[in-house]
Amino acid sequence: MTAENTMAEGPHRPAAPSRASGMPLGCRRLLMVGGICVPIGLVAGPFLLPAQLLAVAGIVLLAVALSHGPGERWFWRWSLAVAAAGGLWLAATAAYYITIMVAAEASAPLPVFAQGLFTAGAVSVAVMAVAALTAALLRMLANRRKAREAGASVRS
Repeated sequence: MTAENTMAEGPHRPAAPSRASGMPLGCRRLLMVGGICVPIGLVAGPFLLPAQLLAVAGIVLLAVALSHGPGERWFWRWSLAVAAAGGLWLAATAAYYITIMVAAEASAPLPVFAQGLFTAGAVSVAVMAVAALTAALLRMLANRRKAREAGASVRS
């Protein structure tokens, strides 16, 4: 028998995952769900217009997952900002789609407020992107600071 086929002696206990080692479980789940929603929404979008909202919701979930915090609680103020801006983007997009569908059924031009809905959605997605990038940058800086402090305490 080779060493690859033999089992090591002693009890086998998986090591408990440390919080600092990577992304929290909740974030990984959001990434998985958001990653599934985006392609489904993009594929179904040409056939069902509201299905495109699934892609928007998936992007919001991905942004919230990537904005996790560095501490014990992964959902922090930047995650809340990303979720709020993403929710506004989703609501503005849904209202804009409804406005388009109602105007198309009535064979009428788009109402005046449709441009405001579009602009509100564009501003919301920009705010969401900036908040997600800010959260990722602050998390990186906090992790770097912790690593530097840990290195300094080991040298002392």
